Amino acid sequence: MNNLIFGIKINAILEDGTEVDNVIGEIINNKRVYKLSDNTVLTGTKKIKTIKFATFTVPAELLPFIMSKENL
Repeated sequence: MNNLIFGIKINAILEDGTEVDNVIGEIINNKRVYKLSDNTVLTGTKKIKTIKFATFTVPAELLPFIMSKENL
């Protein structure tokens, strides 16, 4: 699984306490990556802490596998 969009319209709380909307979740080079609509990758203090809402674009059976991937 190299490049795959697994979630869209993600609403989440980041490590620094800010809330973001319209985040896209992708698998890129076997890592879980979350991006803002301007393609900014959420890492470090801007990493997702809690997902409040998401529309998943993959079957539910794949979610445990995806969530087990390292988060960039």
